[in-house]
Amino acid sequence: MADFYSNRRERFLNEEPYLLLVNATRENVAELEGYLNNDLASADENAWSRWHSFMAGAKFSLLIGQYSAGRPVTEVATAYPPMLRTIEAQCLPNPTYQTEPLYLEELDGYHYAMTLLSLAKLLRHDDLVPRVAALFDVARSENRGKDALYETLLGKLGLPTVPAKGMLRFLKAHPLLLKAIEAPPQKRPLFIAEFLRKWYSAMKGTYWHGLHDKVPQSFFGYWAFEAGLVTYLWDIDDSSYRDLPFYPKDLVDYARTHGVVASPDTSASLSAQDGPPVSTRGGEPCPLAGWWFTPANAGSRRYFKADEVMPVIEGSSYGATFWQWSTDQTAPKL
Repeated sequence: MADFYSNRRERFLNEEPYLLLVNATRENVAELEGYLNNDLASADENAWSRWHSFMAGAKFSLLIGQYSAGRPVTEVATAYPPMLRTIEAQCLPNPTYQTEPLYLEELDGYHYAMTLLSLAKLLRHDDLVPRVAALFDVARSENRGKDALYETLLGKLGLPTVPAKGMLRFLKAHPLLLKAIEAPPQKRPLFIAEFLRKWYSAMKGTYWHGLHDKVPQSFFGYWAFEAGLVTYLWDIDDSSYRDLPFYPKDLVDYARTHGVVASPDTSASLSAQDGPPVSTRGGEPCPLAGWWFTPANAGSRRYFKADEVMPVIEGSSYGATFWQWSTDQTAPKL
């Protein structure tokens, strides 16, 4: 018990309810993976979508819990790619099953985007950052060009942006992060410190707000990961606020001392255990040689070599181009 409380990063985390929650969540993940491995052929559309939705939420919670409980950051980094694959299966277009895009217009979705982007970069999975952004580009018209902070972060991460000057979706705390970015370097820590002080109250209305007070306790931790992302990307001195609640200082330290990590599921030497990547955005290099297709163009199934740039289908009514790994890896008969 002493080790748990001395190692934990989340001050509200209590050992017994946390361990019970982790064990139950892991059992749920194992059960869901069993359904997908054994019962997929008989699953209807709703069951397939529901299984992936539950599993994505469970893996996301477990990863946050790892960090909150004080596990080494390297373990958290290892858990990130398989979690992202599950989220992609839930949210990116699928030719057979209905999926649900991720939206930024509600606070839960906005926080989710900030968390996934921040974790990808701070855990130094730089190769996965475009895939995270692709999750939120599926609903492009609803998500893009409506929040200056989100677009500014994408630009700093080297991704395409849509002008959104002066526009912010949520005005209780996040304007302070934008001010930190725009301020002279010596004033940036003041704005981030103020953001951290206001962050939790500004998150009221999210599904997880206040869970530490519930009985039984059912939360995995509260973290303003976006404060860490801004600190890292703009190389801000965090000595004045690194011990404030909700600031992920160990992730920032990890990002500053570790190089880019090659994510196993983007390597051409992908292991059979990991399985193929779920999808790749048009305009990006093919992560694995094989047969792919895109719902953006009928009859598009074709073979790509590893690292070959996968084309964008211009003018498609479908919207953004996402190439999906084909379950049929046989060449067409002549």
